[in-house]
Amino acid sequence: MITAKRKYLSINDIQEEYLPISKKKIREFVKDHLSIRLIGNRIYVEREALETLLSNGKSQHVSLD
Repeated sequence: MITAKRKYLSINDIQEEYLPISKKKIREFVKDHLSIRLIGNRIYVEREALETLLSNGKSQHVSLD
């Protein structure tokens, strides 16, 4: 079965798939480094932008603290 990847990720999705840290730290991180979209009271970011930041962050030592 092929599953489609969604274009936008919520904070919960980021925590489950990419960064196993607190939601508070993830919110601060995405607000500082990415363009966010507020839909309702939820924060969403583009999957591609997040993946690019995380892959570039490994070589540039992006701080998650």
